[in-house]
Amino acid sequence: MELLFENWRQYLNEGRELEQYTTLISREIVNALKDPDLREAFNRDKQVTFKMDIPEVLDNLEYVRHVFVDIIEGTGVLVHAKYEFDKDATEEQRKTSDITVDVVLPLDYDNSIFSELIPDLKEVLRHELEHSDQPTEMLMKDLLPGPEIWQSLESAENYFTGEAETKAHVVGIYKKAKTLKEPAGSILDDEIMNIYGTGVKYGHDDDEVFALANKIRDYWRYYMQSRFPHAEIDWEQ
Repeated sequence: MELLFENWRQYLNEGRELEQYTTLISREIVNALKDPDLREAFNRDKQVTFKMDIPEVLDNLEYVRHVFVDIIEGTGVLVHAKYEFDKDATEEQRKTSDITVDVVLPLDYDNSIFSELIPDLKEVLRHELEHSDQPTEMLMKDLLPGPEIWQSLESAENYFTGEAETKAHVVGIYKKAKTLKEPAGSILDDEIMNIYGTGVKYGHDDDEVFALANKIRDYWRYYMQSRFPHAEIDWEQ
């Protein structure tokens, strides 16, 4: 029992540390986006890529070597991130893994975009940092390129209810909810609606995708309640 308690305490401490690193990385990315020289280069070239200089964070992340940021021209504000590691990597190979953050912004953006960007930025960073802390065998079970997720409803279910993605999505959603000061259950439902819309877009039957979305929702809500007991979730819905 004492060993179980120690393991759980270590798990909670690691989660809190990843929360802090999420905030630090997000802050540095936002500071970079406010830099006049970077803005000038982005307006001129319509795309800018850079590597984060954050040794105070990366020195404490065993399985993240670099964080890259790719700023791309677009009509709105969008952010996506990915944790890149070698398939079936050894523990030593995992140490060369990177996180890449894609940020889509309009040219001549101003500081008003950050209120929209920051919650999503923190969500995707927290998601990918969770992946960086997961065992390779767990990651390999849910490893699918985007389009392959929706090859069938079964493959989508396996992906979104798998251990790696359930944990990463939930911690990202919880981080976003805290940033926005909104109920975590509401943010989770927004993400479930996005999944539903994507499934329909890929040509699957509306009713079947709706049933799958509700199943994913149940998995994620259950995990959120177990990991974050004080999260605001309306269980009557």
